[in-house]
Amino acid sequence: MTHLDQEAVAALRTAQLTVIKAKWHLCEEQALGRLAQAQGLACTTLFPGHSVIQVVACGGRLLGRARRHHDGHQVRWVAVPAQTHHEIGAYRTLHGAARALARHHGIRCHHVTDCPGGPAPPQARLLNRFT
Repeated sequence: MTHLDQEAVAALRTAQLTVIKAKWHLCEEQALGRLAQAQGLACTTLFPGHSVIQVVACGGRLLGRARRHHDGHQVRWVAVPAQTHHEIGAYRTLHGAARALARHHGIRCHHVTDCPGGPAPPQARLLNRFT
């Protein structure tokens, strides 16, 4: 592979990562829009139709994400606060992970509302072609 080929591959990879990051942010904004309708602590899917990653917010304020992790023996929900990639723990339920994120932000809330994920917005469907 020539030097120009290597540069082209690197540029393509950078472009792909940029599109993936844009799709993630767009889907997160859409999820926060759905969560703004809910009172108190609530969660919804990051990617409509896929429940593996849930966005958690309280009063429309992003608290973080919870992702389902299956190790072959048990399923846990891993809580990750917003603005970080550091896990704060693994919990038996999605609601347990959501409450942990609320506690992490100094919010005492016991009830968690599940907001249904709507259809993917047109922009996300367009981005799906490139990811």
